[in-house]
Amino acid sequence: MKQAWWVALLALFLLPGLVLAQADERAEEPVFGVIEAYYRPAEAAELGAAWDRIIFHWDAFQPAGPDDWDTSAVPAEYLSTAREAGRQVVGLIKATPPWASDSGTPGGVPRGLHLPYDDPDNVFGAFVTRLVEEYAPLGVHDWIIWNEPDIRPGEGIPEFEGEVEDYAALVRTAYQAVKAADPSAHVQLAGTTYWHDANAFREPYLRRLLRALFNDPQAAANDYYFDGVTLHIYFTTWTVQPIIDQSNDILWDYGLQNKEVWLSEFNASPRRDPEAEIDAMFEVSLEQQSDFIVQAAALALSQGVDRMAVYRLYDNAFTPGVSEPWGLVRGDGSLRPAFSAYQQVIKRFGGATRVEYTPVEGGDLVTFRFPDRTLYAMWSSAFEGGTFMINAGGLEGPLTVFDAEGSATELELTEQSGAPFAVIEALPAEQIDMPWVVVAGPVRLLELPGPPRTVVFRNAQGVVTQVR
Repeated sequence: MKQAWWVALLALFLLPGLVLAQADERAEEPVFGVIEAYYRPAEAAELGAAWDRIIFHWDAFQPAGPDDWDTSAVPAEYLSTAREAGRQVVGLIKATPPWASDSGTPGGVPRGLHLPYDDPDNVFGAFVTRLVEEYAPLGVHDWIIWNEPDIRPGEGIPEFEGEVEDYAALVRTAYQAVKAADPSAHVQLAGTTYWHDANAFREPYLRRLLRALFNDPQAAANDYYFDGVTLHIYFTTWTVQPIIDQSNDILWDYGLQNKEVWLSEFNASPRRDPEAEIDAMFEVSLEQQSDFIVQAAALALSQGVDRMAVYRLYDNAFTPGVSEPWGLVRGDGSLRPAFSAYQQVIKRFGGATRVEYTPVEGGDLVTFRFPDRTLYAMWSSAFEGGTFMINAGGLEGPLTVFDAEGSATELELTEQSGAPFAVIEALPAEQIDMPWVVVAGPVRLLELPGPPRTVVFRNAQGVVTQVR
């Protein structure tokens, strides 16, 4: 049996490439951010985060009326600390003040949205204009307009209660106000969850929104009122690629493939953290949280995502059942292993000229091409493990294989029929709450000099497939 495996392997190395990969020529930095870095600026600097997202709560700036203007809503030190550390600040605008809508709730549809953005009775337009005029000189030139409008009443706490046509009006108002005050600014659509639409059998929010925007006769002249789309993806490794791919497909369908795609929130909150009480969706371990962060980042980059950010840096004032314990840093200041995992992402994935993803039955491979080397990120996508084999011709061992958190293991080359191979075991995914894989198996990272080499994968059933 062992001999048959090696014969099949050698035969595959002689076949033409069978790569089924998505690729992307990487955009310029900043790519890697973290949400709410301002709570722990020293750790954010140690992490290497290049950008931070800060929420600009409208109801905090103007709590009692349109003449209010309380800039303590975003403390000045948040901006100065980020600037000194070289972190770009992205502002997320949300939360309608009680006086500005009929419902009086933070998710209320602002009055006057269907008026011109600069009409005094368009209260949201007036707020955004003043906000951008205030903060553009302080270095804030990137804005996300609201948060998760795809969550509808009855599905949780809706952050925007209006229909998609109302959100289209909100975006139209915000885009024109931002660009008038700061022409070089960048405007992102609100982050969406994907699952609220999918579980309700609704057409994807982005498609419905673009249909509404395209009905506006002035949309084309205003670049359809946005510069990019924003996604939130949590917990499940296997969903990262198709969720991003869906958004890319919708943008292509409307001829908007030039728009940026941001994964502005991703993580897998670890219910099995012995140092914290966490009421999370899945029984994720600390190790699985680390693996998910590396897997999601690798897959997102392979699908052309322009930016990403882990939600979030710190468990600020964590109260079980009230606040969200997603942090790379616990409430007591201790680091979760996922902190090191995201450090690995920033250190090892940044600057790649090309990123390719190739799935194979039972395993996943993402390759990162650099001018002088190739990084291979590998893992099992099944409850059964497998083996990756990389052609190591011209190399001498031992090689160094890293896990998601950066721990190193020496790997001696394996020789068969005079040819050297790097043999990397892909350990099986751990089954937790569901009958299907939530977080894929442990990540293995291997960096080799030169261009990409031939890789094959042998799954638990003994099937040998050329991965690239």
